[in-house]
Amino acid sequence: MKLTFAQITQGLLLCFALLGFAQLVQAHECTVAGAAGSYGYTSSGTIVSPAVGPFTTVGHATFTVYGTLTAAQTTSIAGNLVDETLQGSFRVNPDCSGTLTVVVYHGSTLARTSKLNMVWDNHQKEARGIFLTAGTNISILGYRTFEED
Repeated sequence: MKLTFAQITQGLLLCFALLGFAQLVQAHECTVAGAAGSYGYTSSGTIVSPAVGPFTTVGHATFTVYGTLTAAQTTSIAGNLVDETLQGSFRVNPDCSGTLTVVVYHGSTLARTSKLNMVWDNHQKEARGIFLTAGTNISILGYRTFEED
């Protein structure tokens, strides 16, 4: 079977087009706007120093395209339950890593400020993080609650 110049040219063009598409797929970068949306989350771990005990939360958060967030959660610290509200800011790097700083309130009383290192994955539909507070071993996992258009 003899291939014509046109068939060879078409084959090469198709190969280059597919290679270009593969590079576009791999070139996805994360952004603050891409992380914006509503998430449900849980966090769990232990406050080890001072030896307080287990720490668990379940909550919901809204991330904005401006790099701010608001949230509400129920927290159990060594079995003591408290409802909390949060305000904060976040940063997303092109490699999908980032940071989160949240101020936590019990009513209108400041309870604590927490910093976290984060990573967004699954096309920024999921977020995972670790609390950077000394004496803690706490991680967080969040999922988008709604598909964003």
